[in-house]
Amino acid sequence: MRLRHRAGLGASLTLVTALALAACGSGGSGSGATDSADDAEIVIGSTNEPTGLVRNVGGSSGISQTMTRNVYEGLTSVDVDGQVIPTLAESWDVSEDGLTYTFHLQTEAAFHDGTDLTADDVVWSITEAIGPDSKAARKSDLQTIEQVTAVDDDTVELDLSRPSQGLTFYLASITIVQDGDTELTADNGTGPYRFVEWVQGDHLTIERNDDYWGEPAKNSGVTFRFFQDTTALNNALLTGDLDLVIAEDSPDQLVQFRDNPDFTITEGTSTTKQLWAFNDRQAPFDDVRVRQALYRAIDREAILSAVWDGYGQVIGSMVPPTDPWYVDLSEQNAYDPAGAQALLAEAGVSDLTVSVDYIPDDTTEAILALLTKNLAAVGVTLTPNPIDDATWYQKVYTDHDFDTTLMGHVNPRDVLWYANPDFYWGYDNPEVQEWVAQADQAATEDEQVELLTRVNETIGEEAASAWLYLDPQIRVARAEITGFPENQVTESFYVADITRS
Repeated sequence: MRLRHRAGLGASLTLVTALALAACGSGGSGSGATDSADDAEIVIGSTNEPTGLVRNVGGSSGISQTMTRNVYEGLTSVDVDGQVIPTLAESWDVSEDGLTYTFHLQTEAAFHDGTDLTADDVVWSITEAIGPDSKAARKSDLQTIEQVTAVDDDTVELDLSRPSQGLTFYLASITIVQDGDTELTADNGTGPYRFVEWVQGDHLTIERNDDYWGEPAKNSGVTFRFFQDTTALNNALLTGDLDLVIAEDSPDQLVQFRDNPDFTITEGTSTTKQLWAFNDRQAPFDDVRVRQALYRAIDREAILSAVWDGYGQVIGSMVPPTDPWYVDLSEQNAYDPAGAQALLAEAGVSDLTVSVDYIPDDTTEAILALLTKNLAAVGVTLTPNPIDDATWYQKVYTDHDFDTTLMGHVNPRDVLWYANPDFYWGYDNPEVQEWVAQADQAATEDEQVELLTRVNETIGEEAASAWLYLDPQIRVARAEITGFPENQVTESFYVADITRS
């Protein structure tokens, strides 16, 4: 799972610190404007700093946004259009019964320390990702893998317990590292960029890998600079210290860039769902009527308007419109305070006080203010509990010690996690679990879509969580910067095509 708020990997921070080298200069476009496109460094601003550089764990979108596809690669990748593409696997074959996948590796691929990629590296990486101690976000989705075998140096065979429609998609989240390397080795990537340094609280730098096995990056390197607030971030863009802002968090920030020929504003599609998640495993949230009541108490249109002023989209389930099993459920459990009160009374719940764990920032505080007001109108008291990233990851994601939480989820196809009763929100519906299992082993894509549409509609009807809205994907760049993806339909922010004219 990758979260928009940098839900912490606190235990990894000590390990990561050992990687941080001396801070480098972070000059922006002003220092590189005379460089040719191939020689230009691109400086990108973000509020989504990694909480650690440990790969193949759930909980933080910062690591996947900066490093996946850029520094570390999988057998497959999900491209900027959301399509699965071959990466370290040049191609693959599937047996007639769908139970054996044979992956043929890129024979020229090598790690950044010069070591050749072999099938043993792939076997070890996948085995670790699906092993009993793994914290990989897609671990449960990959449990269909029964055996991983190195056929020869350039061929890997995966034997499955059943067919899996989503296997190549899920494998995109598992980055391949050297056989047996449990340390955080800076030269362990195979991607178009090498890792240079991460100075926590400031920047992360990667440089072009001139020995890359595939198509080389179109710029000499990228520095991601990290900011705590969007005002400072946008000031840096205005003064020439940045070339591009990955994501604007507020429409108010766009006024200074509109009608200014020095900048380009793009509005694309995202997969970032803002939700108020209940701990469905405990009372009163184990009662579908209570969840529906709390959801119907929320004026989602007002929240979206307050946060995004016309941008974005109200949603009623976990599925964005870019997924083929999307259904518009925005009117399901629509704003109805009287109906909410009736459902609470029917469930025998009164004078309800609910705590909400959240990682504070301007957007979350704005949501919380309106949420508190809406719930008070139906007799529910919301008690805010602001916490930091690392605490959220331990308390909510790992220990499940919470009532409710506000969080943004960025992953594509994360509706599937409602089929896992052990996931942090604890939704447990055997029918949904069966439909998801059937969808993955469906004989055709149409059958998969039909089953996952049913999942989408069911979790929406039962208010498994309270989905608030889908973020727009708004980026601002200097006019001479091109080649960046406008949409964010995958976890990574692929930077190899970005150039300065």
